[in-house]
Amino acid sequence: MVRFDSAWVLVRVCAVLWGLALGPTTALGQPGPLPDPASVGMTAEQNSAVVLALATVLRERFAFEERGAAAAREIEAMEAGGAFRGARNAAQLLDLIATRVAPIVDDRHFRTRYLGPEAVAGFSEAGPSAEDTAHYHEEVRLRGGEIPEVRWLAGNVGYLRIRRFLDAPPSTERLAAAMAMLVDTGALIIDVRGAPGGEPAGVANAIGHLVSERTPTVRLQVRFDPSSSRSFHAEPRTPAFIGKPVYVLTDGRTASGAEEFAYDLQAMGRATLVGETTRGAATPGGYRPLAHGFVAFIPMGIVTQAVTGGNWEGVGVVPDVEVPAAESLERAHRLALEAILERAEGVHRAIAEEGLASLKP
Repeated sequence: MVRFDSAWVLVRVCAVLWGLALGPTTALGQPGPLPDPASVGMTAEQNSAVVLALATVLRERFAFEERGAAAAREIEAMEAGGAFRGARNAAQLLDLIATRVAPIVDDRHFRTRYLGPEAVAGFSEAGPSAEDTAHYHEEVRLRGGEIPEVRWLAGNVGYLRIRRFLDAPPSTERLAAAMAMLVDTGALIIDVRGAPGGEPAGVANAIGHLVSERTPTVRLQVRFDPSSSRSFHAEPRTPAFIGKPVYVLTDGRTASGAEEFAYDLQAMGRATLVGETTRGAATPGGYRPLAHGFVAFIPMGIVTQAVTGGNWEGVGVVPDVEVPAAESLERAHRLALEAILERAEGVHRAIAEEGLASLKP
């Protein structure tokens, strides 16, 4: 399974981590409560092992081969110069990596975490077990399919909030149920403010409810494992919301797969984006073990959008209507009602006019 990074419950169960992985599935053992990095002492030798392991992983797995190799060389040079020797605990080493290494890697998905040796010892390239998959699906189900809110706004405008775009039955089924509830609304507002990500397949599934024909979304290329490269398409799904306006709310915390959702719809001309520019994290990947209980999320796949031929890495997705995030729902609601009124007649028009009159001047 390929997923854009989503900062979910980090390493509660291996199913969550293989869901984050790219290419060969990645699982780490279930460690229980995460240790406090500030309480874990580190020696200069251990710091060196962690940092050099990070350089190796970047050289081998980073999505952009030349950049990964250049970053690895620079990290090795810093390590040889003693840049990381002074860290006395895991928290200090994480801080040094964040301040010294992250700017070199220069990717919004890259980061390191301390999970503890027991968790990292359980790392595996094997696929998830049936038990892992069942546990993952149960957690998604208990989280409401990551679709926390569905409601009607004044004037018969639908509102749907999506927290994560997942290609798991508890999520896709909940989304279909939500769309069935909103199918008779005159316009739809989809709120992805604060949404940290998801899977390209989950994004394609959501877009499938908004298009009438098979529509390409993104192409994912994986340097270290070309067999994992693939193209994604939004297949028409029911219930369908076709021929009616769609608005997507974004902010600076809209990231990764949630950005892809906004970017795809904007590129297709299928939605109007309202709010703030998104985070700018476009390179999916997975966690890789380092040494002494550390892991790093390594960006490993290059994403290309079917229409634009590019992506949103480092720059974010710029909304069509820029307003502060706190004002975006009200603005989108007004825009939706105005769009409905351009062609509504009879009771549809009366209800939309009533909704518009209820908004603040």
